[in-house]
Amino acid sequence: MTSKLFPNRSALLDSIRAVAVIMVVVFHVATRYPADALDPIARIFLRYGFLGVDVFFPLSGFLITRFLLSHDGSGAIKAFFLRRIFRIIPLYVIAVTTFYFAARMTGYEAENLPFIWATYTFLTGWFAFLNGPDSTPYTITWSLSVEEFAYLIFGLAAWAMRGSFRTFLVVVAILPFVLRLYLYAQGHENIYYFPLARLDSIAFGGLTAVLITRVRNLWVWLMLMSAVSVGLMQAGGVVGKATLFTTVTLVACTLIALAEGPLRSTRGRIWSGLANVGLYSYFIYLFHFFNLYALDMIFRKTGLGLPPFWMMSLLCMLTTYLQGWISFRYFEEPVMLFGRKLERSVSGRQPTAGEAR
Repeated sequence: MTSKLFPNRSALLDSIRAVAVIMVVVFHVATRYPADALDPIARIFLRYGFLGVDVFFPLSGFLITRFLLSHDGSGAIKAFFLRRIFRIIPLYVIAVTTFYFAARMTGYEAENLPFIWATYTFLTGWFAFLNGPDSTPYTITWSLSVEEFAYLIFGLAAWAMRGSFRTFLVVVAILPFVLRLYLYAQGHENIYYFPLARLDSIAFGGLTAVLITRVRNLWVWLMLMSAVSVGLMQAGGVVGKATLFTTVTLVACTLIALAEGPLRSTRGRIWSGLANVGLYSYFIYLFHFFNLYALDMIFRKTGLGLPPFWMMSLLCMLTTYLQGWISFRYFEEPVMLFGRKLERSVSGRQPTAGEAR
């Protein structure tokens, strides 16, 4: 792992991020195979792997809230937005552009390309909610719609209502759940992608950052809340649907509290290996589908047929991981280092390495 930007980066938090992105990759691989051709574990990924995306939200909320609460003044807010811009946008633009030209060449989702503007402008989630995910190009970027919207309103809230920011977090942790209940009751579809209905996950991560130094054994309380949430899911209906995302969020917050609490000093090769995957998880998330599509096309056109499911998953993951390592070393890290230099000149403060993702 690089020491220029993240010397104090948490291996355990990165491991959580790694597990989340692995869930997503394996889920997408599973969708390429008939369900009856998958083993029982693979079927679990096919059914629940997509929830790996939901693990990213509270983790983002935890990290950005910790940064916002530990730094005062307009300079810190400028630094916050600059870090988000230089971490997210350059690689995102390259990924969307790669999708556009790959789709033009292969004809994949060609009918959706006129709407690529929605993807470029981080509106995928809004567009997918209103028009359906099948009409939205590069649909996996819906989660970036949620996160970028959250970065915007969280940053502005921290600047405009510094003394009430914790109250803001509580409100945002409640209202999206109420909105989901209403939308499900009204029969709306595609709520999964709707940024306004997903912000509670990020707010819960933020509240975890607030409470972790104030509540002893916070992970125990979060575990109990997770159990209650699971019970509500079993009720089914509107409540069960709306609570699914809350349950995943609370489980993720429990893991975060464990990683920053009793397990904080844990070391080991497994954590180190997973941490590296977590470090490159943004690239892996954005680019793994390109590699999966390419591998699928190569195997089919050579007449070999698809390899066994787990071999395909490993090939896709390794290929994307190696690309992610190259991207981070020669593109993402230099871009972020440039952003840190700009941050010093604009915000008037010396950034501390490892403050945010």
